[in-house]
Amino acid sequence: MSKARQLADLGNQVDDGAITGSNMVINGGMTVAQRGTSATNTTGGGLKTIDRMRYTRSGFVPSLNHSQSTDAPDGFSYSYKVEVATADTIGTSTEYSVIDYNIEAQDLQHLKYGSASAKAVTLSFWVKSNVTGTYAVGINQHDSSRDISSTYTVNASGAWEYKTVTFLGDVSGTINNDNGIGLNIEWPMSTGSNFTGGSNDVWGTADANRWAGHAVSVFETNSNYWQITGVCLNVGDSAIDFPHESYGDTLAKCQRYYEQSYTSLTGSDGKFSAVASTGSNYLQGPTFRVTKRTQPTMLAHDGISEMDGSTSSLTAGSFNHIGLNGALRLSLGGSGRINAQVYRYHWTADAEL
Repeated sequence: MSKARQLADLGNQVDDGAITGSNMVINGGMTVAQRGTSATNTTGGGLKTIDRMRYTRSGFVPSLNHSQSTDAPDGFSYSYKVEVATADTIGTSTEYSVIDYNIEAQDLQHLKYGSASAKAVTLSFWVKSNVTGTYAVGINQHDSSRDISSTYTVNASGAWEYKTVTFLGDVSGTINNDNGIGLNIEWPMSTGSNFTGGSNDVWGTADANRWAGHAVSVFETNSNYWQITGVCLNVGDSAIDFPHESYGDTLAKCQRYYEQSYTSLTGSDGKFSAVASTGSNYLQGPTFRVTKRTQPTMLAHDGISEMDGSTSSLTAGSFNHIGLNGALRLSLGGSGRINAQVYRYHWTADAEL
């Protein structure tokens, strides 16, 4: 069946009016950057700067500057920019680098994957790069290890361009109703030949159609860059207008996956205050502002200081009894603990997909 015929049939796949018209991507306007507005990866992937966006790679290690850029198209304040500081070269057919975004599985049950009623979705976004040509964009269906991809074209160097791509619903693979990864949206930058074959616009087993047709290598030349904003994934065969929302609403959604005690994790501002336990080496743990997706990984930052900001000889150990809404306590090392003394520390809680 041709793609034109497939798209003509998509209207039959959209019947949830309450869901159609909403964005399944959190922070698509790149407004929230809790971890900081810039970072550089020098050794590998998994780096996160803009909340909910991620850079990942395999066997390919360029040095990249990631930033929340104020360069954005009309109607937006920020974009996510990735620029090459020190390039690397794809050495084997299995290497790749990709910008991606994970969507929680239980938020995708309305797509009805694994049934004849599986719904089509449309991905829209603004993109800017100095590397023109054909790019792939794909969706990985995590639970059933299935992929679908399509292409978009950057036509002009250094200009913001609006793109829309429609993906058919997957009638074969199912999305589990849980808090794991449901769909993973992937924008490849540089990739080996193992991932660029196959066919666009069809669902298949993982990697067969991962990024079919991708024909550019962004991260193999110094100073190359790629930027994105206005990311929206909605039910249906056409894009909706990007649904702007307040910063506070977006921040709260992001904090389900990551939260920290203060904008800066250094200095006395915003440090969590806790009273030392009597007769044991513990400090009280924090309560989260937003319930977490799952038990988070927690770390203490910037040492332990006394209430007046004085340096303490105590050191932070590990958090104990971590739940979805906070941690009971932080263990202490070092010496000099004073019973009932108020100490302060910064913390992070990471429950990302």
